[in-house]
Amino acid sequence: MNEENRLAKNKKIKENGLATRLKRKSQFCKVYTVKIDKSHLNQTTKSHLSRLFLEAKWFYNSILADVFNANDKLEEVPVKVQCAWNIRQLECLSSQMKQGIISRTKGNIHSLSIKKSKGQKVGALKYTSNVESIPLEQFERTYKILESKTKSRYITIQGIKQHLKVSGLSQIPIGSDFANANLIHKNNNFYLKITTYQDKISNDKTPKQIHLLKSIGIDFGIKNQLILSNGIEIQYKIEVTPKLKRLARKLSKQESHSKNWFKTKTKLNKEYQSLTNIKEDIKNKIVSNLKDNVEIICFQDENIKAWQRMWGKRILSTSIGGIIASLKQRVHTPVEVPKFFPSTKTCHACGNKQLITLSERIYSCSICNNIMDRDLNSSLNIESEGLRQIGMVHTELTPVEIRTSTLMLEYLKTIPNIKASPIHEPGSSSPFMSE
Repeated sequence: MNEENRLAKNKKIKENGLATRLKRKSQFCKVYTVKIDKSHLNQTTKSHLSRLFLEAKWFYNSILADVFNANDKLEEVPVKVQCAWNIRQLECLSSQMKQGIISRTKGNIHSLSIKKSKGQKVGALKYTSNVESIPLEQFERTYKILESKTKSRYITIQGIKQHLKVSGLSQIPIGSDFANANLIHKNNNFYLKITTYQDKISNDKTPKQIHLLKSIGIDFGIKNQLILSNGIEIQYKIEVTPKLKRLARKLSKQESHSKNWFKTKTKLNKEYQSLTNIKEDIKNKIVSNLKDNVEIICFQDENIKAWQRMWGKRILSTSIGGIIASLKQRVHTPVEVPKFFPSTKTCHACGNKQLITLSERIYSCSICNNIMDRDLNSSLNIESEGLRQIGMVHTELTPVEIRTSTLMLEYLKTIPNIKASPIHEPGSSSPFMSE
């Protein structure tokens, strides 16, 4: 009878798994990040969470030492302390968490082997001194989401008795199917990255997005970070703060890997993360505005690594590389112009090519006497070349596109930390009219 029950249970599990896979095909995946409120954690929970990541490091390093005999039933692992080996107990890490770490490690090794088989140079996985992520594979088992009487939502994590208050759960739509999650420890804070599946909206109900601008060209630069072919220039630079410089000097004078050194390093990482968040916010808002208003976006394949070698901090204070990567993934029709296309040397009016130095900000054609801003000339050439690659021809802005350009400029002006303005050509008005 027990054997029949076991077979019936296994059959039911397989049927449920098949039904879930079929359902997921009609859904889309979205990941949300929520932050655990440390101010509501008791001392036992804080110690448990810190111990989890310490044990995850021990367990991960033990897997690398003998990956073929990795076992989620291990309760103790050897840890090297200076020149001696000590045995450490795994008290907080559950079997499901161990299984997730094993699966992730084997997946990483498999990915490296595939790259190596394709001829790429890859190295082996290395022992780590810090693990920042623990997989929680099973919803309702390794973690749960709870709702209180006051409609505030909490989470529970396997092995922790306290209900954890989190911020950000309200962004997850009601009715979403929860899948796996990752517990993150970063800059002395704890986060949960939750994978959800949501129903796709039927194509009959989804209104078709209308792009008011048919095409646009983008020229990236050092002085002006983005120059659009409709006559908008965007400048922004997120400089290193005095606090960050002060923390970096303090860290350099402290004993490496001491307690005070770790405290200062955490503060330094938080300051770096703050600057990164500002640049990420600017990038997302610029790309989102372009995606919503323009159908075809043409840009040049810039060598950002070479720019960093030449201009260093002036490139690190922007997010040009991130903008280019987002344009490739998010916009309706991205068109990438080859990096060696002479967009700066070519006259947009007659096609004449002539040398122009970095100090010359105005392009003056020696053949047709065309005079315009060098960056605007470059962006127009990039747009024309991009359209040529897909079999289209560049046309002048229509009244609707002029109005859209004006609205784009007004929106870009509202984004914090950036300066957006129209480019005024020498001896003429702006490329688009403001109402």
